[in-house]
Amino acid sequence: MKRIIILVLLLIGLSAAAYYLIRENDQKGMVTADRGFSVPDLNEIKKIVIQQKKMQPIVFTRKGKGWIMNGKYPVDPGVFVNVEKVLTNVTLLYVPPAGHTNTIMESIKENGIQVDLYEDDDAPIKIFHIGTDLQKSAGTHMVMAGSAQPYVMYLPGLEGGLRSRFEQPAKNFRDKFIYQFPRNIIKSIKIEYPKDNFSSFILTKQGDKFELKPVLENIKIPTNPINEIRVNAFIDQFESMGTEGLIDAIPERDSIIKSLPCCILTLTTLEGKTHIHKYFSYDGYETSGINANTPAEIRALNRVFIYTNDDDLYTSQNRVVGDIFHGYSDFFSPKQDIIPKNKNK
Repeated sequence: MKRIIILVLLLIGLSAAAYYLIRENDQKGMVTADRGFSVPDLNEIKKIVIQQKKMQPIVFTRKGKGWIMNGKYPVDPGVFVNVEKVLTNVTLLYVPPAGHTNTIMESIKENGIQVDLYEDDDAPIKIFHIGTDLQKSAGTHMVMAGSAQPYVMYLPGLEGGLRSRFEQPAKNFRDKFIYQFPRNIIKSIKIEYPKDNFSSFILTKQGDKFELKPVLENIKIPTNPINEIRVNAFIDQFESMGTEGLIDAIPERDSIIKSLPCCILTLTTLEGKTHIHKYFSYDGYETSGINANTPAEIRALNRVFIYTNDDDLYTSQNRVVGDIFHGYSDFFSPKQDIIPKNKNK
């Protein structure tokens, strides 16, 4: 009899252990229809729509290896990668207690972020909602569209929640690069200094080279030869140049863009697109009385505003964009200066 009792208890124990292991495996490993938030291959996704309450949806469409936001703006890959990691690696942390379900669902209904994933232009293949982050541990409430069962999801290796990766203003997703123009697509670059017109110039593509001319007529042309090395270095910098980011929300925005700029840059591509950027002194915005009239004075600034013909206002440090501020005469030099000096001599 004792042997039978021992066998029964052992069987019960093994059954309980098996149930626990199966349940844990189901919660942490098995993907069911109402918890399948991730996608196996993000390359199959062609469009992502993020919609926050009381805000316009943000639409990301795939373009080559990158993404375009709202059909117009290139996306900053360093920011968008945070969204991509969630979509491919989000993992179940645990199933909330049944008694918490109604509260979680009400919170998601009031403040949830909806995410739609498309493989083409038809109906989305997946829709889910992101709720609040847990306060005392990593994890975020999430629920699939049409499901009544929320889950706590997390990203392995991430200490915090997931919501902030989607709860971003549109400007944060935008690429901070304002110049990505290889020399083979540039038709002309015109630099104007409203307070120093004698320094203004235009470079126009002529075959494999760029022809340098002053903007003002009847200006005295330097007798020294044009330094082609400087011309080429000037053109090549426009292949990749970034900013600190957009700052459209500052109260002084209108007064800044209506003031006389230090410099006006007009870049035209061979496709016929024209990009006009106006540069203003950020130093003068912070401290009055700072002169920034000549190229040398503009280069001496710490920071500038950049206003584009897309109605965007950026800031940038001059250590990044300062080489733009050349004057016409800066491209001329004595013949001996054209040949790079041998540093070993």
